[in-house]
Amino acid sequence: METHEQAAIAAEEISQSELRRRILTIVWPVTADSVLQLLVSFVSTGLVGRLGDLAMSAVSLSSRITQFAWAIFGGVSTATTVLVARAIGAKDKEAARNTAVQALIVSVGLIAFMTVALFSLARPILLMLNATGELLSLSMGYLSIALFTLPLVAIMQVIGGVARGMGDTRTPMLISFCVNVINAISGWILIYGNLGFPAYGINGAAMAAVISQSIGASLALIYISSSRGIGLRPKDFLTFSRQEAVRILRIGIPASTEMVFWQMATMLMMGLMVTFGTVSLAAHNLGLQAEGISYMPGAGFGVAATTLIGHSLGAQNPQLARRYFREILTWGITLSSFTSLLLLFGNIQLMSVLTDQRNVIELGAYYLWLMSFTQVPSLVTGIISGTLRSSGDVQAPMIIAAVGMWGLRIPLSFILGAEWGMNLGVHGVWYAMTIDLFVRLALAIWRYRKLSWDTVRVL
Repeated sequence: METHEQAAIAAEEISQSELRRRILTIVWPVTADSVLQLLVSFVSTGLVGRLGDLAMSAVSLSSRITQFAWAIFGGVSTATTVLVARAIGAKDKEAARNTAVQALIVSVGLIAFMTVALFSLARPILLMLNATGELLSLSMGYLSIALFTLPLVAIMQVIGGVARGMGDTRTPMLISFCVNVINAISGWILIYGNLGFPAYGINGAAMAAVISQSIGASLALIYISSSRGIGLRPKDFLTFSRQEAVRILRIGIPASTEMVFWQMATMLMMGLMVTFGTVSLAAHNLGLQAEGISYMPGAGFGVAATTLIGHSLGAQNPQLARRYFREILTWGITLSSFTSLLLLFGNIQLMSVLTDQRNVIELGAYYLWLMSFTQVPSLVTGIISGTLRSSGDVQAPMIIAAVGMWGLRIPLSFILGAEWGMNLGVHGVWYAMTIDLFVRLALAIWRYRKLSWDTVRVL
């Protein structure tokens, strides 16, 4: 076993330029993937949007339901990344393969349960969201097809988690590129009935999703079975490891809970935003889209923290993990500072790209101006969260998110924004969001300072 002194020497032997190269090798594909998904999202939204407000509303409501399932799979994917990163760092490819197999088996169990549950609960949930008449009918038709994407998304998310744990973010990016391009092309064909096909309307959008995700899941399985992946074999699935499944769930459940909290809170916040009128709602939603550009690099640095720090801790080299953290933080803050300036001084221009309604532009520009001050806090919190998960502290990010969202953002939004409160309208909601993000940063830093770099916690 390597001593702390030997680990420290090994950490120092890796040059600063090599550290940066490894970090950027992970960051740029994640960022490129985020940019691509944003662009394709604009295209897909435009395709459905031409069918009218009713079609857009049906897809939007249906997405609220499927996103709950994606949050669960996202937690399993996060756990897979952490555990595979540790195994790769320890040069134990067999352990990484076992984690991948058990994560896929766990996902299959979750898929079976959630698909049946959502098929039976879809109508009551839609009714709860005030979907009636033709809107309810369109939403149910769309969901009856879209729910078949759940097992496909789960496979891609878990295998994507394996790839990220190995330090390979380029392959998930390429698979995502194929999926998104195929989804846009098949959507154009099936929604409007181009190239001799019937016009299926929004059901065509759901069919396009099934087609593209099927191809994506197939590509992911081919990758994970290859030598470039971890050489997954069919016989690997004949053995179920309860111990490994428990490890995955112990890490994955807090991450999934954090995402589910976010989805629930988003629905609640949307109900409040509707009461402020269509201009406020439009400014908020378009502002979120514009702001999304600035968050893209942050996602890459969060993945880099989870993967590279996991590799270091798996290799019993906490000193190298600490160096990675400092370098990732430095690069992340530098890049996030530029995006902050973009929102601070280019807010009106960004909003003008998305709409030509002057009142929406002016209101949304204020939102972007306010959010420019939260870019660095948000990124630092994300990097610390990835570091904590890799170190074995999987509960802290969930608790921090819950305190920020449910302890601050939601109650403050109602107190500051609602008519019965301070009646600041949408501005009150944005002030609550700003306070939430700064408090999360403080909590994350406090928790990070309790992290010991001298020992490696067993997961």
